[in-house]
Amino acid sequence: MRWPAMSAARSLLLALLWLPLAVQAAPAFDAPPERSTDGGFTLSWEAAGAVALEQAAGPDHGDARIIYEGHDTSTVVSGLPDGEYRFRLRASDADDWSDTATVRVEHHSLARAFGFFVLGGVVFLVLIVAILRGRPRG
Repeated sequence: MRWPAMSAARSLLLALLWLPLAVQAAPAFDAPPERSTDGGFTLSWEAAGAVALEQAAGPDHGDARIIYEGHDTSTVVSGLPDGEYRFRLRASDADDWSDTATVRVEHHSLARAFGFFVLGGVVFLVLIVAILRGRPRG
């Protein structure tokens, strides 16, 4: 007579243990970047299955477009001009978006980029002079 009661208790215990696994299906971003200085970055997430990733420039997602759908857990976004971009993530079979991220793209100024170019040229010339002065003469 104890077996049916024990079986019901075991079934209840198993149901309670499996419940968190069924609920964890909502995907979430893993520490998305807040800023990019070159227009490119990697977005990664944790998900139990396929996801859809949406990108928008406006706060209301009126110009949104799906940029990734599949089972991967990250994607590279590149080639973005200066601006603020919003991303939403959801399970492919879900109707509601589960997580959002905002990334601000601010490219280096032209003056700073030119400064890096000049500095690289100086280092190159110093290296050439050091190689030529250090070679054996004969």
